[in-house]
Amino acid sequence: MRKTLIALGLAAGLCLSGCATSQAQISRYNAGVYVQGVLDETYTGAPGEDYLKLVDRSPQEAKKVFDRNLSDEYAQRLARRFELEDKYVPRALREDFLALLDTVYQKASYTVKSTTPMEGGRYCVELSVTPVTFFAAAYADGYERLRRDFDLTHALPTDLEAQAMSAAQLRRAREDYHSAWAQAVYDYLYPRLDAITTGEAVTLLVLVSPDSQGRYTLSATDLQNVDDLILRY
Repeated sequence: MRKTLIALGLAAGLCLSGCATSQAQISRYNAGVYVQGVLDETYTGAPGEDYLKLVDRSPQEAKKVFDRNLSDEYAQRLARRFELEDKYVPRALREDFLALLDTVYQKASYTVKSTTPMEGGRYCVELSVTPVTFFAAAYADGYERLRRDFDLTHALPTDLEAQAMSAAQLRRAREDYHSAWAQAVYDYLYPRLDAITTGEAVTLLVLVSPDSQGRYTLSATDLQNVDDLILRY
């Protein structure tokens, strides 16, 4: 399942687990298990056994979903928020960013509080979510100063300079600039992992409902709302 991210004014598809399950499997209890499992698969990579049985998925498959989600989160939200040009980010540094993001994910806090049956075979699930404000706080705390200081000592070639360069030289200049910036962002974010900030808990409702084939899913809108609360940029 794909969901659309509106945060930061950017439209980006982020792959969340949200695996569909059949009407025969769903119940008041299972609807809560399903929602909890979708979130666990997305933010920890280790959903409970009840969820894995419900959606017929192995722990290894759940971990692959998590890894894909983590990579998409980096490319579609973190990189955009901090102006990273991913194609110029060295592979080892990209892995460092993924590890950093994984550490932040581990602070995600959400709890299924209640499940209520509704008409049409739907279930309303009440969640309590504690937002992780790590990236929002880092951005607000000193990001503009970081960007300004970096640009005092680094610059991309001007149009005139670029005209005098070969294609290889121009690409190398861009690689040097963007990889240096990515390293500066990582060095700015990494020390903050010792004090990952969170906000106040928020209660919200999500809907588990059947599609035309009787398979139960969380809507893209609900996934969006939960994700926007859990990890704030």
